[in-house]
Amino acid sequence: MIKIIGTGHVLQKSVNEVRETILAIKPDFVAVELDRKRYEILKENNFELNFEEAYSHYSVRDLFSSPAGLIQYLLANLQREFGKKLNVFPGSEMKEAILCAKEINANIILIDRNIDVTMNRILNLPLNEKLKMLTLSPKMTKDIDIDFEDGINSILDPKNLEKITNIMKKFPKFYKGLVEERDAYMAMNLYSLQLRFPYANIVAVVGAGHNEGIEKFLNKFENEKVINVDINTINKVEKISQLSHFTNILFAFILIVALIFLKLRFR
Repeated sequence: MIKIIGTGHVLQKSVNEVRETILAIKPDFVAVELDRKRYEILKENNFELNFEEAYSHYSVRDLFSSPAGLIQYLLANLQREFGKKLNVFPGSEMKEAILCAKEINANIILIDRNIDVTMNRILNLPLNEKLKMLTLSPKMTKDIDIDFEDGINSILDPKNLEKITNIMKKFPKFYKGLVEERDAYMAMNLYSLQLRFPYANIVAVVGAGHNEGIEKFLNKFENEKVINVDINTINKVEKISQLSHFTNILFAFILIVALIFLKLRFR
């Protein structure tokens, strides 16, 4: 059995759901939306989530020597600012899943693609998609229904998740590289694990935006009795053009402005 928990990365509600579900099911395996690199950073810090420590292995020179390091740092910092507003550190639900797995002596399985490949997809996004992502107008998001009783937690409502997915699909390269490819990759790892241990209980903790896609691929594998995924394409590191290098510098600058705005607004 594979049980998927779709979480919000900065929601306390998700942290609570992860703990309650894992302790109730007591699965043989707990699969998390992490790759080896991100897991090792957590492990080095005794699974304590600390933004500054998480990036302490990078020097200032590392962060600013390439757009990849700088953009990754800025995106993480933006997510952190939202997390501070909600009093939850981004990744808290993954940490909770790992700690719960250790409590019940379950095996921890890392199912996400290498973060460097995913960052490569971000760096190769066309400029128009990068700019549109940062300037999503209220017109595009006006149909998302926020229940003010439940607050930001209502973002996990299936209707809202569907609307958010439809918005993301307006950015085809972004959606394919950061969502669809990773859905296939994580589903492949889960299905392979289930084939190896057919009687095992598996709980997978992933971002809510991946839930539907992973389920779709799992059903496809089950119906076809074969894992039909082009793993070489999914893991391919694409060459970054000179134009993309230029637009990534511009993108990093826009991220810095957005980060300053958030810091001032949430002060």
